[in-house]
Amino acid sequence: MFRTFLKVTWRNIRRAKGYAALNIGGLAIGLAVCTLITLYVRSELRFDDYHQYGDRIFRLQRTYRNEDGSFQRGFCTMAPSFAPLLRAEFPEIERLARLFTFGSTVVQAGDRSFTEARLYFAEPEIFDILTIPLLAGNPQTALADKGNIVLSASMARKYFGDEDPLGKSLIVNERTAFQVVGVMADVPFNAHLHFDFLASYLTLKGLYGSGDNDYFYGTTNYSDNVTLAYARLAPGAKPAEMQAKVAALIDRRLPARTDDQGRLFKASDQAVITFRPVREIHLRSHANNEFEPGGDIKYVRLFTLIAAFILIIAGVNFTNLASARASRRAKEVGLRKVAGASPRTLAVQFLGESVFMTFAALVFAVGATTLVLPAFRASTGHPLNFGLLLTPAGVLASLGIFVLTGLAAGLYPAVYLASFQPNLILRGDLTKGRGRAALRRALVVFQFAISSALIFSVVVISRQMGYVRRADLGFERRNIILIPANSAMIGRWEGFRTALLQDRSILAATLSKRAPAGRLLDAPGFQAEVNGQKFQSSFFMPHNRVEHDFFKTYGMTFVAGRDFSTQVPTDAREAFVLNETAVRNLGFKNPEEAVGAPLQVFAPNRGGRIIGVVRDFNYESLHRPVVAIVTYIAPEQANTLSLRIAPGSLDKAVRRVQDVFSQFSPGVEVKYDFLTDRLAALYRNEERMMDLFKAFSLLAVFVSCLGLSGLAAYSAALRTKEIGVRKVLGASTSSVFVLLSKEFTKWVVAANIVAWPLAFFAMRRWLGNFAYRVDVGPWPFVLSAALAFLIALLTVSYQSARAAVSDPVKALRYE
Repeated sequence: MFRTFLKVTWRNIRRAKGYAALNIGGLAIGLAVCTLITLYVRSELRFDDYHQYGDRIFRLQRTYRNEDGSFQRGFCTMAPSFAPLLRAEFPEIERLARLFTFGSTVVQAGDRSFTEARLYFAEPEIFDILTIPLLAGNPQTALADKGNIVLSASMARKYFGDEDPLGKSLIVNERTAFQVVGVMADVPFNAHLHFDFLASYLTLKGLYGSGDNDYFYGTTNYSDNVTLAYARLAPGAKPAEMQAKVAALIDRRLPARTDDQGRLFKASDQAVITFRPVREIHLRSHANNEFEPGGDIKYVRLFTLIAAFILIIAGVNFTNLASARASRRAKEVGLRKVAGASPRTLAVQFLGESVFMTFAALVFAVGATTLVLPAFRASTGHPLNFGLLLTPAGVLASLGIFVLTGLAAGLYPAVYLASFQPNLILRGDLTKGRGRAALRRALVVFQFAISSALIFSVVVISRQMGYVRRADLGFERRNIILIPANSAMIGRWEGFRTALLQDRSILAATLSKRAPAGRLLDAPGFQAEVNGQKFQSSFFMPHNRVEHDFFKTYGMTFVAGRDFSTQVPTDAREAFVLNETAVRNLGFKNPEEAVGAPLQVFAPNRGGRIIGVVRDFNYESLHRPVVAIVTYIAPEQANTLSLRIAPGSLDKAVRRVQDVFSQFSPGVEVKYDFLTDRLAALYRNEERMMDLFKAFSLLAVFVSCLGLSGLAAYSAALRTKEIGVRKVLGASTSSVFVLLSKEFTKWVVAANIVAWPLAFFAMRRWLGNFAYRVDVGPWPFVLSAALAFLIALLTVSYQSARAAVSDPVKALRYE
């Protein structure tokens, strides 16, 4: 019996090659897309799953409250002095380790030096919390002593080649000597934090201050959130309960404050320490100062939904075409029933055909996935491979999708065909009507509703990302390169700057604590005087420390007052420049009124006056609104050199920079970034995800078109005699074409009516991720409808035109 089923299945496929190609092709595309998305989703969900104590590892974060009591995205870090306090007060914390990084760091081995971005100072307990295998060295002692450092395997090869790195020396930031005491395995891709060097945290002791006032080891630094902190909790510990206890501890240790209206605020009313599971960081944290770009659970859900939609569309195609072709197999069903076949036997046969075609589609899908996987891997940035699915859960899920798709797509046609009455079939009554046309129309409307919603979304997303690329940020973004600043450059800045500007390819140069596209993290507080009334720190106002030519280099516009000037000696110690948002938040009526007003900022404690107001500019990404910023001269705290270069002179400018570095910092490798690249990196995750979204949306529309094309061919075939009669009676080719196309265009209109509300609300929600965004407006509605209509018309036009120009004599001989 099974062999007979296979023979019949193969004969039916050969007899209806077009139908089989549409069904197998549509299912293959659906399964291929589903496989690719499953690989991506699986990769995203596996971040930080390799840690031995993964379910008990938490990152301690400083989170701030809004006025309504809700939490906002705070820092992924906390102030250093919290760590010893938490160790002493919470027995539930088995291990706790702090990490700190200076960001870009110059590392030198012999006469070779490189600028590294992944050097962290870490406490020894880090090896008992995170799973960091050591290939050489002892994890219990590696970071216990001052001046010790552990390298990753790739860094060991980079600095020492095939030599044994243990015992070798490295110089960090041209002043601190470290001894290599261990080599660790490279941090895997699926980690939220990657490090190439782990240096002893003890080395930081005494770097800034001493005793209780030691910046990194003292007991008074509760303000500067600069250290990452990871904790391994005891089995059974409850982070939610611990978090409440931490709030009470903060209130005991930190004083309450009174605002200008006399209201008393406890320390925990403003900021608390939260526990973030390490396995949630990549997809769910989104803190303001994440050290590496993470993923987003919203996109994981979105792509999972798209995979389901495409599979559903492919299954709908199968169901539609199979039920539409029922009349072609009606006589076969009638003869089999007359010969004694039961409805169950027929249903099993037709369902078997469906599963067979699904298996064939699966084979093609695996081949297509293999071909596309390298490009998909490059698009996502993930090292994707089929190994991600070769787990018990992965294999079970893959088999489940295969079986479910085959059964879901073939169950209705199988039951429908098996239910035919032989007496009606043999009289020819069944083939005269349109059968289950209403169901087919509903399924087509559903298909194109999904397609129209995806087209609508693509239009909105394209407009928003275009706006992001072209938006006026308040400064000139082109022809600016950024270079990490080192101590030799900062210490001899005037000579360094003069040497740079001697070359006409370099138009301006400046130093700053952070360049635009960086993160505004420092907001230690301030005291301002407005119209003779003093008030203190009523809102966050981050500090930016710069050199005199910062605003000039970035082409920023002053709306009141003046820029910093080397001709005014007091500017270096008591001048402040605010942006327009800071002026408004302070309560000044206009920027001119703010100029000359007294201002004092804390940490460092620095007093002076406002000398100018600069036009608002988007220091951070357009995801966040412009914040109040105070800028003052403090080049000794800078970490970035910004250069404006003449258009078309990049190579000449870089050679000049290298020559000047060779004079002031011999052996230092010059690494530079374009400001435009850093700005683009702020939206790289959205760009990457949206490119994939567009590609998958296109595939969804294509699969819908495959089904529509098959239905158009079937509809034309069903009306062959009608078309012949109409043409004999004088109907024109164009009128026949319109007749056949009109029905499908009505379905597309209905699909748009269903799709628009859903797509509109989904896009409004997505645009809510951006502080600055486009309005949805009427264009997405018009374009999505026009494109859906055009796509549908092009899809059915071939079949309609083919039927319209057919010979009426042949049509009248049909059947």
